[in-house]
Amino acid sequence: MLELPLYCNGMNDGVVRYIFQVKDREVVFDVETEPHDLESSEAFPDWARLEHRQCACCPLSTADCKYCPVATRMHGLLDAFPNDASTERVQVTVEAAARKYSNDCDLQVGINSLMGLMMATSGCPVLKELGAMASFHIPFCSTRETLHRTVGSYLTKQYFVQLEGGEPDWELTHLKELYEVLEGLNQDFSKRIKDSSCGDAVSNAVIMFFATSVVVASSLDQQLQQHQAFLTNRK
Repeated sequence: MLELPLYCNGMNDGVVRYIFQVKDREVVFDVETEPHDLESSEAFPDWARLEHRQCACCPLSTADCKYCPVATRMHGLLDAFPNDASTERVQVTVEAAARKYSNDCDLQVGINSLMGLMMATSGCPVLKELGAMASFHIPFCSTRETLHRTVGSYLTKQYFVQLEGGEPDWELTHLKELYEVLEGLNQDFSKRIKDSSCGDAVSNAVIMFFATSVVVASSLDQQLQQHQAFLTNRK
C-alpha cells in the first residue's frame, strides 16, 4: 500500500502558511488551526481593546481578556499591508501539511481568504463555532463552496451529537441562528475596524468577508434549494 508523507510541504500538521508576493517584498503568515488563548502579554492599539465598540453578541468581559481576540489578529494584517491597494495583483501561495495552493489574484481576495482562517481561530467565543472548518481550510472558496463546507461541517457535528445521545439539529435551526448572530457581529466589527485607520486592501477584504456571511445568513434555505440538484447528484 502506498503511504503518502504526512508533511508533503514541510509544514507542521495544524499550521497553514500564507505567502504573499507583493511588489518587492514577501509577506508570510503562519496560522495555527487550533484556537488561540485569549490572554496576551503583547500591547495592541486602543481600537483593539475589548471595550472599544465591543460587539453586542460578545460574551467576554475585560476580566476575561483585555483585547478583542479578532482585533488582535487584524492588527497583524494592518501592519503588513498599510498602504497597499486592494486591486494590486499579487501571487498568493497557501501551504498546508498535505497540499499547496497558488493563486494570482487581487490583494483583497488573498487577504479575504486569510482573514476567514484567522477569525475562526482567533479565540473569539462566537466565531469558535466555525473553528471545525479551520482544520480543513480551503482557500479562495466561492460562495457555493463555502455554503457546502459550512452545512456539511455542521451536519457532521449533528451526527456526533446523535451518537452521544443528544438531539441532532437536522433542520439547521441553530446554524441559521448562528449566521444571524454573525451578521450582527459583522456590522459591529466593521465599526471597530473603521477606527483602526486600516489601508484600502484590508478594508475592502473585511467588506468582502462580511458580505459573504450576510448572503449565507439571509437566504440559507433558498441557496440550498438552488444547489439541491448539484448536491444530490440530480439533473
